[in-house]
Amino acid sequence: MMDFGIYEKALPQSRDIEKIFQTAAEAGYRRFEMALDKDRLERFRWSKKEKAEWLRASLNSGVQIYNLVLSAHREFPFGSHEADVRKKAYEIMEEAVEFAAEMGIRTIQVAGYYALDSEEVTEDSEKRFIEAMHHAAGLAGRAGMMLGIENMDRDIISLDQMKKIVEEVNSPWLKMYPDVGNLSAHHFNVKQSLAENIHHIVGIHLKDTKEGVYRRVPFGEGIVDFKLVFSTLFNSGYRGYFGVEMWNDNSENSVEIIKEARKWLLQQTPQ
Repeated sequence: MMDFGIYEKALPQSRDIEKIFQTAAEAGYRRFEMALDKDRLERFRWSKKEKAEWLRASLNSGVQIYNLVLSAHREFPFGSHEADVRKKAYEIMEEAVEFAAEMGIRTIQVAGYYALDSEEVTEDSEKRFIEAMHHAAGLAGRAGMMLGIENMDRDIISLDQMKKIVEEVNSPWLKMYPDVGNLSAHHFNVKQSLAENIHHIVGIHLKDTKEGVYRRVPFGEGIVDFKLVFSTLFNSGYRGYFGVEMWNDNSENSVEIIKEARKWLLQQTPQ
């Protein structure tokens, strides 16, 4: 049976780290995706004791901290027109690699944003992003860690865009981390996109979407053809990681929701 990972924000929030990981385990998940957005940057300042609490909870539950969802670059993009924003983007990347290495995390998901939402994306924005990926790949290589660019709701939205970046950087440490929900919402040919880029993929984000709606669409109520996604990946030889991306939003029955999501996704896989 497949092992899915679960996004941290899908779980009930608690100061009890052991409880968070036990909840993930009881819901059937064996991997964990840690969130690192602009509001969680203080995690880079964790003491050894704080890091040890998370690692101990991971070991006790049997749920591995596998992926770091580094979404902080949405607010601090590498290609921003503002020099201070670009400087912060580099600082975040450097700290993220060091932090992930200390936590035993295998992959860092890099958000594919060229510029701030309020800024116009230019050729310079793209060039600056690619320059940053050269730097990031060097950091990752020294740490023995994989980076995967994620296609987003804007800026980098296709696997063709990611392929251009990955091939230009030409590093074994920088690959793709496709979000099949975002691909579908932008009406790309999901089967072709995945099959043609299979050797660049280090992880897959599973999320349902609708046209123009990129979050919080319950599985089975959106437009993503998950049976096609799984069959394409498996037939192409993919045997890698799958992360389930959901949000808790203080729902009282969030544990049941993530249990049902896992059950539903398993039903979409080739039998």
